[in-house]
Amino acid sequence: MDDLEIEIRKAVLDNAVKYNGKPNVKSVMGFLLGSRADLRSKAGEIKVITERVVASVEKMSIEEQISELKHIAPELLIPSTAVEVEEDKDLPELPNLDKWPKVTMRLAPFPSGPLHIGNARMVILNDYYVKRYNGELILVFDDTIGSTEKVIEQDAYDLIPEGLEYLGVKYHRTVYKSDRINLFYKYAVDLIKRGDAYVCDCDATVWRNEHKVKRIPCACRVLDAQENLARWEKMLNGAYAEKEAAVRLKTGMTDPDPAMRDHVILRISESEHPRVGTKYRVWPLLEYSWGIDDHELGVSHIIRGKDLVKEGKIEQHIWSLYNWAHPELMYYGRLKFEDAKLSKSKSRREVQDGTYTGWDDPRTWSLQSLDRRGIDAEAVRKVMLDLGLSIVDITISMKSVYSENRKLRDAETPRAFFVQDPVWITAENLDKELIEAHVPVHPDFPERGLRRIPLHAIDGKSTFGIQQSDLNRFKLGTIFRLKDMANFALKKKNPPVAHYHSLDVERVREVNGPIIHWIPREGSIPVEMTLVDGATVMGLAEPGLEKMKAGSFLQFERVGFVRIYQMGDPIQVSFAHK
Repeated sequence: MDDLEIEIRKAVLDNAVKYNGKPNVKSVMGFLLGSRADLRSKAGEIKVITERVVASVEKMSIEEQISELKHIAPELLIPSTAVEVEEDKDLPELPNLDKWPKVTMRLAPFPSGPLHIGNARMVILNDYYVKRYNGELILVFDDTIGSTEKVIEQDAYDLIPEGLEYLGVKYHRTVYKSDRINLFYKYAVDLIKRGDAYVCDCDATVWRNEHKVKRIPCACRVLDAQENLARWEKMLNGAYAEKEAAVRLKTGMTDPDPAMRDHVILRISESEHPRVGTKYRVWPLLEYSWGIDDHELGVSHIIRGKDLVKEGKIEQHIWSLYNWAHPELMYYGRLKFEDAKLSKSKSRREVQDGTYTGWDDPRTWSLQSLDRRGIDAEAVRKVMLDLGLSIVDITISMKSVYSENRKLRDAETPRAFFVQDPVWITAENLDKELIEAHVPVHPDFPERGLRRIPLHAIDGKSTFGIQQSDLNRFKLGTIFRLKDMANFALKKKNPPVAHYHSLDVERVREVNGPIIHWIPREGSIPVEMTLVDGATVMGLAEPGLEKMKAGSFLQFERVGFVRIYQMGDPIQVSFAHK
């Protein structure tokens, strides 16, 4: 193999490991031609070689791909242990640092449920910059009733800090918007007195069609402060019902953006609040409350998704009205996961009706669910920081998180055999000295010792469980190896019977025979495995699994990485990834 093909094979193997064993010709070509200008004139030749190597590599198991990559390019599998140094290199400085006594940032989750993978980018970016500048991070529960569509979930007050703890985020104080309603009332009255806000009792549909769309102010806009304050009191005392009145900020009726035309900043809601009950019936919208709180809390820099640009403009309008310093607004593009459907409202319904087992169900994509599956928070952090602060919308795969998790955890992760719904095969003529299998705890670290699996042979016979799919591809006479134990020849399929063939692994390699995982019939441990789609499968794991503890992360060989989340009968594990 010449040097060029070796370089291409490295790139293909690296691509395969990053994407769960499935290398992509286009992706590899893009990397090679993008990083090696000298190869661009040979694009045709490169493509032919790449296609051939991809066809070869995609036939390998991911374990085989990782093993070869470790051999020819181990540096591609080494996780960064100097995350902070790399982050500093890639992420820009915060702007206008000299304007502020210190960097003060805030996390502003609406407590409708736990944080999920889609929220992680905002959280991690804020946490990173606060740590970088030794600043202050404030956790602010955005728990105002500004919308009937978004419902506050009582458990979220505990679930959100749990998620932050999982990510290693350290915040310095906690603020609840529901404790600050009187502050927002005070500013509402002041804005009305100043003539910068008014109480509008127009029908919402009429206002939208006759005023907002046509850019024509309604009659409420020109009422004097005294009349507006009287209307404000009616909002507070219940004279107005829900949707009969709202406070509008005079952002202007001629703004090119219809969403900016005299925006509503407070509205009536008589929904019961989980923290303050029915104490208040007039609630601020989030962008209004932030216009006040970002000043009151001393926030210097705000990092958020570009879907909140309109909210930022409302805040800027308020800051300008009061001649307050403007916190620095920084936006990033939308992030979409091609293989993770994120909907907190849907997850909430499914959790409540029992469709999901709880907020740590893998289908919620909550941080709790990632923790339950054994996804290291550093893997999430690495992927999110690599995205940076680009304003461009990005679509990524969870496979990028899995790839980082594999790099971080593979070396520390013990191995075990697990067979889903095993089919039992009788092994005959076993060597008398073959009484137990000696299987490495980790194939790359022989010093960690062996797993000793008793074979329970009687008169040269024993019974082992294997995957039905493995048996299906065997023909009579096929020489195969029960991994780390011995080689056998298939003599009968129904019922399955195999004869002992040899001990040395080289004998099966000579005939290109398959090497498969297995479990003994006696002593194997029942396991229930929850998959990423919420489905559960039953199977048996090798003896010894019962000695592990809840929280253990391990790899079921030829199956994937899993985390034990509950010991018992059966042991319950969550599938992490291949």
